[in-house]
Amino acid sequence: MGGAPEMCFECLQRRIEADFSGRLTFIHGLSDSPLPFGSSALVELSVSGGVAPQKFVLNYVPYREEDCLSRYVDEYCAVEGGDYSAMENMRLSDTNRDQEEVSIRISSDKNSALDTASTECRHFSDGGRNLYVIGCETCRVSSRFCCSRTITSLAPIAQIGCMSYELFEDIASRFASGSVEDHILHSLSLLIEGKSAGRDSINFLSLVGLPSFNENGFPGCIRHPNIGPILGMLKSSSQISVVLPKTPYTLENILHYSPGAIKSDWHVRLLIYQLLSALSYLHGLGIAHGNVRPSNIILTGTSWCWLQISEKQLLNSKVNRSYKFCNPSGGGSCFKGCLSRALYADLNLSQSGSWQSSFYSWWKGELSNFEYLLILNRLAGRRWGDHAFYTVMPWVIDFSVKPDEDSNAGWRDLSKSKWRLAKGDEQLDFTYSTSEIPHHVSDECLSELAVCSYKARRLPLSVLRTAVRSVYEPNEYPSNMQRLYQWTPDECIPEFYCDPRIFCSLHSSMPDLAVPSWAGTPEEFIKLHRDALESNRVSCQIHHWIDVTFGYKMSGEAAIAAKNVMLPASTSTMPRSMGRRQLFAQPHPPRQIVRKATHEKSNGRTKVNYDEGKHALLIETNLLSNLEEATLFCENSWDLAPTYNVYSSDCLKDEPCETELLKDVSEDVSSGEPGSAGNYSQTSSIDSNHLLENIEVDDDSMGYQELLLWKQTSSSKISSKRSADDIFAIGCILAELQLGKPLFGLSSLASYLETGVLPSSVQELPHHVNVVVEACIQKEWNRRPSAKCLLESPYFPKSVKSSYLFLASFHLLAKDESRLQYAATFAKRGALRRMGAFGAEMCAPYCLPLVVNSSSDAEAEWAYVLLTEFLKCLESEAVIRLVATGYSHLKVSLLQGSFMQEIWNRIGKRVYFETIHPLIISNLCLAPHKSSTTAASVLLIGSSEELGVPITVHQWEYAGESNQSSPENGRRPSYHRGSTSENTPAKLLLNGVGWSRPQSQVKRGAKNFLPSKSMSEYNQNPVERHGTGTNLGLEEPWYWFPSPATSWDGLDFTGRAGGPKDELPWKIRASIIQSIRAHHGALRSFAVCQNECTVFTAGIGPGFKGNIQKWELSRVDCVSSYNGHDEVVNDICVLASGRVASCDGTVHIWNGQNGKLISVFSESSLASHN
Repeated sequence: MGGAPEMCFECLQRRIEADFSGRLTFIHGLSDSPLPFGSSALVELSVSGGVAPQKFVLNYVPYREEDCLSRYVDEYCAVEGGDYSAMENMRLSDTNRDQEEVSIRISSDKNSALDTASTECRHFSDGGRNLYVIGCETCRVSSRFCCSRTITSLAPIAQIGCMSYELFEDIASRFASGSVEDHILHSLSLLIEGKSAGRDSINFLSLVGLPSFNENGFPGCIRHPNIGPILGMLKSSSQISVVLPKTPYTLENILHYSPGAIKSDWHVRLLIYQLLSALSYLHGLGIAHGNVRPSNIILTGTSWCWLQISEKQLLNSKVNRSYKFCNPSGGGSCFKGCLSRALYADLNLSQSGSWQSSFYSWWKGELSNFEYLLILNRLAGRRWGDHAFYTVMPWVIDFSVKPDEDSNAGWRDLSKSKWRLAKGDEQLDFTYSTSEIPHHVSDECLSELAVCSYKARRLPLSVLRTAVRSVYEPNEYPSNMQRLYQWTPDECIPEFYCDPRIFCSLHSSMPDLAVPSWAGTPEEFIKLHRDALESNRVSCQIHHWIDVTFGYKMSGEAAIAAKNVMLPASTSTMPRSMGRRQLFAQPHPPRQIVRKATHEKSNGRTKVNYDEGKHALLIETNLLSNLEEATLFCENSWDLAPTYNVYSSDCLKDEPCETELLKDVSEDVSSGEPGSAGNYSQTSSIDSNHLLENIEVDDDSMGYQELLLWKQTSSSKISSKRSADDIFAIGCILAELQLGKPLFGLSSLASYLETGVLPSSVQELPHHVNVVVEACIQKEWNRRPSAKCLLESPYFPKSVKSSYLFLASFHLLAKDESRLQYAATFAKRGALRRMGAFGAEMCAPYCLPLVVNSSSDAEAEWAYVLLTEFLKCLESEAVIRLVATGYSHLKVSLLQGSFMQEIWNRIGKRVYFETIHPLIISNLCLAPHKSSTTAASVLLIGSSEELGVPITVHQWEYAGESNQSSPENGRRPSYHRGSTSENTPAKLLLNGVGWSRPQSQVKRGAKNFLPSKSMSEYNQNPVERHGTGTNLGLEEPWYWFPSPATSWDGLDFTGRAGGPKDELPWKIRASIIQSIRAHHGALRSFAVCQNECTVFTAGIGPGFKGNIQKWELSRVDCVSSYNGHDEVVNDICVLASGRVASCDGTVHIWNGQNGKLISVFSESSLASHN
């Protein structure tokens, strides 16, 4: 929140602790500054019951009585003593009045119960009499409507009240429960079903372009799905705390650290469509965002887009919007006696110029090494306070001796990374040559473990237990600086160059960090250490360290030569919020004019003494050559200062281009008054059929020529400079998403505005993208198309528009079950079929995760409907990729034969067997409910009959032990002998009435047919089961006895456990495919070959001798036998190379192909060897 007076992060933490009674956990501060100063913080609310803590962002806005935002908040905090009941009565009266004035009315639904509880509209206590004031004389929020109306439209779901932990807890509870906007989704589901739905659904659909986007919007009480939600506004005597949800990424994060996460051109179009939809809404309200850039575009966990609304852009009018880095010497908003500002008082960091100006200042010696490195850290995305991505500094000495520029002792080699210095070249070469993915560096240059170890004396013990070691042991932390340097392969943190407090321990059990013997106090050490960083020796070498940490030695041949190849992320398509960003693609120039190793302070500022004389000056020729090199370096690094806006954001009020427009707007607004015949009070005819008509399938009628024609004939132009600036930013972002680099820097933008010549990179864009980008960035602002015009352009295929209409409701702050019901209801009405296979495939990743999370029977039914509709619409490859993998906990209603038959028909027998079949098996041991187990068992037997493949040992072991790893990759499961455990599903085969176990473990009797171990043991996860496993060689034989067929006339299995049919807890109807009488007596043992096509059975042969028979399952025929045993065979084991081992007291090794004996082992023969 750049406009608000900034606090140091320590004072910000103190303020949050004071405001919320110490019950909120401060995680770290948030700031755009390279220094630890800001007005925003990430906080955590602990939740009882083992639930993961909730994280939120708190933005502190200065409270001023004359500001419209402050007056707006005061309206709900004006009741003395916190009489919230009176406040609620006022809110309800405003709600009823506002709904009559604002909402698009449905005459048939005026008395709907949903209408009275739809939203919480708010405006000033004058009863809304100033509703139609055009703009506001004292603020810059909107040029068309009064501030109360506008702020309500921007923050319709915000809870407002006095600062308290109880109110914050209530905000968090509503957000976590999904009840904030659940009523809107419920209203939409009713509308789709053709029932009375109230106004919420109609009002929401109007926001997302149904029947069309409106350039003359009207303030409403429903949040636009692409406007970032403001959850609360909490007021104290001097501040307003704006509560925002914590989101995982920004578009800037994606562009810097995981550009592959934006998978296709279609996803780019959907992203731009969302941004334009949000801007269309804002511009219709007379609001220009003023700062549309990747850092202000938030992406949720599903990559849905929110345009961030903050105090800096919109909500506070009196603050000077020109953003500069905090001047630490100022008072700011810190508490009295704060020491942090004095620590950074000698720094001169400003954003008044570009990054290039900072580079030139450093290159000439006007900016210190410390300041320049802080700027590079900020460009790389590193941030103070975030231990996982902390600001990094180089170690420059090893602390063995006092640094002396005239001596080589104790200085660190800055041309090598600290990782390389710690590990050694030999070890790195070995790692690179032997790794599956060649790399030298396996971790960040500054890990969270290292940061927390460095700051151990200042961090809470709870943080140390989380980040360092779960068991706190103070003696394990390095006790002095030299030991710390030797211990870590990571780089340094800035506190060791500026903050002596880092040495002082807050924990009685941990002593202070000892400074080297050559520094008497922490303050003296900080001065000497900082002087070393600014010394001539370091200044002449620091560019090498920049090359390794931020520059060209991070990739390519240079990285290999520098032994600096980092282990890449596991997947490039997963979005990330942090990572190593390479800033420079060529060697960083060395510094030219360096400082002496001393600093003199005068009036709080550092006075720099420069070396004088001929030895300190470069000859003119070298100076010009080096200047040319530095200039070329800057030109090639222009993308570090991208520009997205033509105009500054000093004034965000959206001023119309002509005064006559005010008259038109006034007429438009007045026509919307209650009782008039204006557009805003017309009865809407939107129903489910009309909604479905707007869901369309792609066609090939629209192409490049149609896009050119659109550009030439488009008549809907922008109406104000500020709105046109937002459109310019959209063109820049679209180009950057396609090119992988920004379109404009400061100099190239200035050149374009002066000459009208576009950057050469525009020609690298695909033709259809080129047309849109050129339209958005036209030099004359009034020739740029409006957001509505762009949304209706041929650039966006029908699948984008249809998918957006389907998914927009999906991203309301609602419950998962409501989302699932909405998606299932809309799909059942034919939405997926109407948008076609491609559109359905694009929507599937948003919908299918809800199938896994469904828990109740009603949700399972909706999941069944949704999956069935996707099966009807998706291509076979998409079914395999999206539906047939990853769902290991299928619900009972999904384990239906008709549904699985449909999947089988779509993906084929082989893929079904490799993906779905193991998941069904897994339900036998992983399903939490007995009904799921029963359904899976019935389906398993039926599908096995259809497949014509019996359920073998290997399949069961695979499903139980490895089902979490292999089903996703589509490969056939493999069998590992050593992985079999005592409780593997192979030993839990259903015997028709229960679980099959070795006979020695089965309790005999009618009612005790289950295994002796409790069934709770079988609900263990695979890891726990594997931990209790035993070796396969120690197992007893097991048996599978299906229910006898009615025509069975063979021997009765006397050893079978069982009981009366009616006493069984659950039953399975098992049908026998083929049954053959293999032996005269009971079957004693059998073994399955690795190919799962051959089985050996052992029983009693002629003369009551042991007999082993070999069976081919493909023809169910005995192909050979072995009769070499004198006694009954107890066990069989198939060995490698076709050999078989069998035992009747003596062990026989024989050839499984021809039945010839190879060797015999008996007790007497073993004794003779001893």
